[in-house]
Amino acid sequence: MDDTEKTKKKNKKDDIQWHPAFVVAIQGILIDYGDALEYRTEHPLTEQPLRIDFLVIKKRPETVIKKQIAEIFRLENIIEYKRPTTYLSINEFHKALARTHLYKALSPKLDIADMTLSFVCSKQPRKLFSRLLKTPGYNVEQKRPGIFIVTGAMMPIQVIDIMELSDEENLWLKNLSLNIPEENAQWVSGLDRKYGERINTDVYVSAVMLANQGKFNTEDYRMLKPKTRKIFEELGWTEQWRKEGELKGKLEGKLETARAMFAEGDKIEKIARVTGISRRTLKADLAAQ
Repeated sequence: MDDTEKTKKKNKKDDIQWHPAFVVAIQGILIDYGDALEYRTEHPLTEQPLRIDFLVIKKRPETVIKKQIAEIFRLENIIEYKRPTTYLSINEFHKALARTHLYKALSPKLDIADMTLSFVCSKQPRKLFSRLLKTPGYNVEQKRPGIFIVTGAMMPIQVIDIMELSDEENLWLKNLSLNIPEENAQWVSGLDRKYGERINTDVYVSAVMLANQGKFNTEDYRMLKPKTRKIFEELGWTEQWRKEGELKGKLEGKLETARAMFAEGDKIEKIARVTGISRRTLKADLAAQ
């Protein structure tokens, strides 16, 4: 692959709508508390374009959310998300902290003790943690796999490392990745029909599938609702998957012939010559029978 092709591929990855997908992921994890929470995306702090990523507000202060990522939640919870291709730096940390304090200053009735700040990223920010640990008054402690509590500020702060979260209840976030496990593909494609009436799953499913094209196939596409399928049809995926399906069918037909020949005692070399399948592929298939 030359530099031009690599650049085009990188640009396509950069175009993936990660933030809307992240919002849906949080709503997916907290779906059992939908009636008790209010969500605001890119909440404006001033008349100028100064915004915070995501705001989760408890409608009833007494609501207890029994989810790992929300254990620190209080009344109003600010969440800053870093897409898979970016990194949480010390400057980004302080910018978010400043926006949080500005949000409090513009909300006189809100007590800062009723606020929390969460950072969600795809890679543990070791440099940030190192700087914070050297800063008087700050401390960083791991509470759960992938969840780090930062103390020293005026409100509870947590940093969530998506890749280190436990699979249980956190698949919504763990699949916001450029390399999801193949076994998660069916789970993702099935979300559209399972939760599509309750939250906007199409932006989540399309982002994950676009970022992990090699992990999904025609069957996964068929599981999607028409609204989501239209996204992939406009991108030309329908034709691509049709061709892949045809090639897979042709290969399976040749493998059936190869298995029959092998059962009759033919050598691998002859089978490879007759079917056109590589000896490596034949050996792997026949060994699995």
